[in-house]
Amino acid sequence: MDGAKNQSIKELVYEGILNDIIQGVYPANSILNERTLVEKYGVSKTPVREALVQLCGEGILKNIPRYGYQLPVITPSEINAIIEYRIVLETGALRKTMKIITREQIDKLNAHAKHAGALAQKRDITTHWSTNMEFHLMLCECCSNQFMYKSLNDALKFCSRGASQYFNKSWETGNPTDANGHVQIMEAIRHQDGKLAEKLLVKDIECLWNEILGP
Repeated sequence: MDGAKNQSIKELVYEGILNDIIQGVYPANSILNERTLVEKYGVSKTPVREALVQLCGEGILKNIPRYGYQLPVITPSEINAIIEYRIVLETGALRKTMKIITREQIDKLNAHAKHAGALAQKRDITTHWSTNMEFHLMLCECCSNQFMYKSLNDALKFCSRGASQYFNKSWETGNPTDANGHVQIMEAIRHQDGKLAEKLLVKDIECLWNEILGP
């Protein structure tokens, strides 16, 4: 029972830290330390340490012994590399998905895409990026390959840091990306147009690069 409770607390701390990173609470090169986080969340060291270790394992933080946990700067080459990786991974999953996706799955994804578009009007960075991640993971899950799903989940968490840099700026200037691209992807899938669906998916993935660093 205690193990399950500690796991639950650890997940809450993990989500809290990750959300702060997405929202830009911690600038690049910031150092997070266990003591400060223990005080912030009012928990013991164990769940905080476990959450930090998980974030390090996902490439979001870097452990610097006897100093703390650093939020590394994401370079343009790293953004380009992760987007190239996502394109290969997600288009591969999509090609399999096109052969096996059900009407029920299509309806569920389409409803999610439309709901995300409505939520975008609230202009909440965390919600916006969270719904974006959910769509891509839901679509990938339809290919029924657990390894592809896990790989994409890890890649999206890394992308969340780069995305926050864009979203923080874009919402100050009033030009946030909406979820219309996801609706278009689902329309192509609904009509069994695999080539168009793949083209739209690539365009959606590349949006992160285009918005942060320019075409």
